[in-house]
Amino acid sequence: MSIRVRLYMSYLAMAFVPVVLLMLIIIFVLLTGDRQDLRELTSAQKNENFNQALIYGELSYVLREDTEQLQNPAFVENLQERLREQWAGVLITKNDQLTNVSPFLREQSQEENWEEVAANPKESYAFKRYRYTTHTIAFTYGDGSKGEVILLHRSNPVPIFWHPLSMLILAIIICLTSLILTYLMSRSIIRPIHQLRTAALRIKDGDLTYEPPRKRRKRRFGGKKMSELDQLSSAFEEMRMRLKHSIDQSLLYEENRKLLLSHISHDLKTPISAIRGYVEGILDGIANTEEKKERYMRTIYRKAADMDQLIDELFLFSKLDLQKIAYDFKVIDLCRYTEHVMEEQRFELDKEHVQLTYIKESEGELWIAADPEKLNRVFMNILSNSVKYMSNDPGAYGKRSITVTLTEQPRHAVIRIADTGPGIDEGDLPFIFDRFYRAEQSRNSETGGSGLGLAIVKQIVEGHGGEVYAENRSQGGACFTLRLPKSTDVKAVNEHEESIDY
Repeated sequence: MSIRVRLYMSYLAMAFVPVVLLMLIIIFVLLTGDRQDLRELTSAQKNENFNQALIYGELSYVLREDTEQLQNPAFVENLQERLREQWAGVLITKNDQLTNVSPFLREQSQEENWEEVAANPKESYAFKRYRYTTHTIAFTYGDGSKGEVILLHRSNPVPIFWHPLSMLILAIIICLTSLILTYLMSRSIIRPIHQLRTAALRIKDGDLTYEPPRKRRKRRFGGKKMSELDQLSSAFEEMRMRLKHSIDQSLLYEENRKLLLSHISHDLKTPISAIRGYVEGILDGIANTEEKKERYMRTIYRKAADMDQLIDELFLFSKLDLQKIAYDFKVIDLCRYTEHVMEEQRFELDKEHVQLTYIKESEGELWIAADPEKLNRVFMNILSNSVKYMSNDPGAYGKRSITVTLTEQPRHAVIRIADTGPGIDEGDLPFIFDRFYRAEQSRNSETGGSGLGLAIVKQIVEGHGGEVYAENRSQGGACFTLRLPKSTDVKAVNEHEESIDY
């Protein structure tokens, strides 16, 4: 339920609940007074007023035409009884002397000084919590004596405290209703806000593990929607999780940077030490022949080239790892692209006495979205890794060859690069795509690489939305498999120049 609806409902409740409670109180009062409803109460009041008017009219007639009736005890008694039924009574005086007091009035106030009331009547009196109004009528007896009739009748059918009490009860009901509804409404709003405030303070103190309690509601079709506070709690929780993930990633990156610096220092120190040793050999005259000097200079050049390649790979990997490198995606025909790359690599591999075979199992064109330059780096790194691991002795593992196979799947293009080398140890397979990881066979400076080649391959392939993995072939050698998603955009032109927003 939204906050707006809650507020509307609370306002309506504060308006209607007091009315409903007041009606219940009125019903209770009517039931305790043997009344069925307000109509009966008003009807009784009307009848009472009507009967009082009849009796007062009769009394007025007697006072005008036949005052001697007031000295008749039977008439006076009958009059008092009839007035009793209408919650009224009279005091009769003769020559300022009280001659008759209504039994009804004596019952209402037994301690009252009726002589004083008759001598100095007030406008109203209060007997047993009811208000009585007085009316004084002067007349003359038949013998010439002066007389007065003081009529006291109940002016209200309810006790005198009822009106202020009813107003007080109504005010209390309104106040209690407002307080209760305000408390319930504020609790449903303020409590989640306090919980969010607690979570925010915990986050400020660096504690990102605290999850504020919140109602877990599933938004279903036709079901209840999340309230504003639920949406705020959900957004806050998502912010906390992203912040926690960001900090965890920052810590991981910091640890990786430390590890990266450690490996860089180690990998750069080896060729630098070798270069320094050979330079010192030349300066100290150890290379005392032209042949030795040439061999030393070539070694220095090779070590410098290794350092340059290592620095390039470190620079590329750091940009890929930090996602600071931009991909220039184009829609290309992977069949033609792979064939073109293999033609370029075949010339270089022939120098290493490695036979390269390209097999196309896909018919027609196979379109993918790729960055041609970076995809070429993937092929180069995998091929150079395969060449590096294959034995220099062709008889050890058979003929040195690499086979590249291209196949098509419903949603992916699959490239398999298989070699005839010694394969990869089963313990090394899960880690060969990690940064700076080297299998045991390549830990020497002559055959070992930087440990970043396959890590770069993984970064680039995943940047294309694909995946890469390695396995050992049953007939010997290792096989690297690339799975790249096919493109749905087929509006490519010649030379693979169509760019898309991949």
